[in-house]
Amino acid sequence: MSTSKACFRNLLLQNTVARQLSHSFSSGRIAQTYLFAGSESTGRLPAAKAFAALLQCAKPLALDGLAADACGSCESCLRIAADSHPDVTTVRPDGYEIRIDQVRALQDAAALKPGTGRWLIFILDPADRLNQSSANSLLKILEEAPSHVVFILIARETGAILPTVLSRSEIVRFASPAPSEIRATLAEKYPLSADNAAICCSLGEGRLGQALMLAESSLPEISHPGLKYSHTDYLNTIETTSRYWQEVFAGAASLEEAMRLAARPCHELYAPLLASRKEFCRSLLMTAALPASFPVIFADMLIDRLDSAVRAMQKSFEPLFAEAKKAYPAAVIKDLDGTISSMLNAWSGQQLEELLLCLLNWYSDTLKIACGADETLLLNLDRKEDIITLAAVDDIALLRARIELVEKSAGLLRRHVQPALVVENLITQIGGLEP
Repeated sequence: MSTSKACFRNLLLQNTVARQLSHSFSSGRIAQTYLFAGSESTGRLPAAKAFAALLQCAKPLALDGLAADACGSCESCLRIAADSHPDVTTVRPDGYEIRIDQVRALQDAAALKPGTGRWLIFILDPADRLNQSSANSLLKILEEAPSHVVFILIARETGAILPTVLSRSEIVRFASPAPSEIRATLAEKYPLSADNAAICCSLGEGRLGQALMLAESSLPEISHPGLKYSHTDYLNTIETTSRYWQEVFAGAASLEEAMRLAARPCHELYAPLLASRKEFCRSLLMTAALPASFPVIFADMLIDRLDSAVRAMQKSFEPLFAEAKKAYPAAVIKDLDGTISSMLNAWSGQQLEELLLCLLNWYSDTLKIACGADETLLLNLDRKEDIITLAAVDDIALLRARIELVEKSAGLLRRHVQPALVVENLITQIGGLEP
């Protein structure tokens, strides 16, 4: 449960967003639909809650250069911070998608009057998980909803939203903070050394939210063992991560609680996995002579390890399902099982996306140095010497080609091309340092 105040003054490195929404409120021009567009971990959900708190606040404030902000202390603000306000609803995917039955339930709720607040507020997080049917159903609601209803859609990019929904939305863009801004924020907010602030920024792949979580936890040990050890350690840490979540799921008191927990692996980081993945990517790019058989062997092992991890996590739910069968019809149990399976498989797919993002950030840093950029612009500042080495060997044209290759591979994964083939082809073409 969240305990921090839901207000714009707690929103880090998004001053433009705070001013835009604050002005929207103070001028009385409240749109019915907002689209909060930006990368993950840029503060989109905290901003949505801060705006909802301002809309419902009993005594809004004007301070810190903002036309208006939630007070953070009235009953309404406290309940929004605790995710317990009856007039503020967050709709999240049921499995991988936001389904049409969820949107229909939202439609019924939107037809009601606010219970305690001035507005009925619905936050869809993430709205780019609406499928075609649920997106079309949402459009109908947007066309018919009463004036006291506000929708906040959270998405990575505007292109993921139906044009007809987009045309009805006020777009609020969230910029990704520069690595130097993230490091400075971490050093200011926590008792961290410059080196540890750089490690948090690097392991979080330049995402402020993840860097903040890392700063609040014990940093994992980071070593430089080379490809022979690092690829094995990375695969083993996937298994360790699975065991960690199995223990979490096994501690659930009921199937309903376990279902809520099943969504956590996609949203909560496991620091040892971030460190082992980072070291594997470093070793892969720094290896001068990549064995010819390595790409196909590693790709198969990676997909097999991810599949095994998901099966093991699913198995940890079996005792809860056995108990639930006494209370629920078979059709309900089957649907719940499918929902949990979708959530855990989404985690598996996320691991492949994160691997490619890590490689992309290595190459992006290397290109910056090759083009003569200042080292403070680096995301992986803690691996500066490695990046300088890569930049001295790979020329600018090759680095740009490899960035394009990684981005293309990410696109293939999103189009559900066989993951093992995508990973194998990517590593084959990367092939370590050029001689």
